[in-house]
Parts: sequence; structure tokens; C-alpha cells
Amino acid sequence: MDPMDAIRVTFFEECAELLESLEAGLLALHAGTQDADTVDAVFRAVHSIKGGAGAFGLKPLVAFSHEFETALDALRSGRLAPDAAAVSVFLRAGDQLGDLIELRSGGGLCTCYAGSGCRAPVR
Repeated sequence: MDPMDAIRVTFFEECAELLESLEAGLLALHAGTQDADTVDAVFRAVHSIKGGAGAFGLKPLVAFSHEFETALDALRSGRLAPDAAAVSVFLRAGDQLGDLIELRSGGGLCTCYAGSGCRAPVR
């Protein structure tokens, strides 16, 4: 196996772990936990996925993760309240991020993220 292929496999395995962390943090926010550590963990999960995706040139994944990360940064900075509506959008965005990762891990191509339609919920 090509060394880069092995690293790519590891990246997608780590994505699965990061998505679990993301979901756990978002569900904690949904349940009313609003401490900075939880918000930071959610942000870091998306940030880490974005960074790894960039290393592999997965532009649609980077673009979606960037929009998601930007919205989470608004939550971290207090510009956005972690109310039920916001957390609901973040949970849907997490599902979309997971779907995109699953598609890309299988070598599938996705071009819808180049436009604003798929990113609209996290804007």
C-alpha cells in the first residue's frame, strides 16, 4: 500500500472518532451543558476534520467544514447563543459532514458543496 493511502485511511478512521466527539458535544449542548470545554471540543472536532481534508485536497469537505467551523466560532465567541434552534442546525450540519466524509472515504465525488445550497443551514 502506498504510504499516502495508509495515511488517508488513518485520516478517515480519525474522522469517525471526531464525528462521535462532535455528536456527543452537540447532544450535551442540546441537553443544556453550555460550558466552554464542550463548545471548544465541538469546534476542535470540525477544525481537525477541516485540516486533514485540506492535506488531502478534499476541497468540498474543506469548504463545508469551514462554514461549519465559522458558525461554531460564533458560538465560542458568544456572538451566537447555544439555543435549541442553533444546536439543531449544528446537529444537522454534523450529519451532513458525516455524509460527506462517508462519500469521500469511498472515493465518491461531490460537487454540491461548491455552491451555497448545501452549506446554507450553517450560514
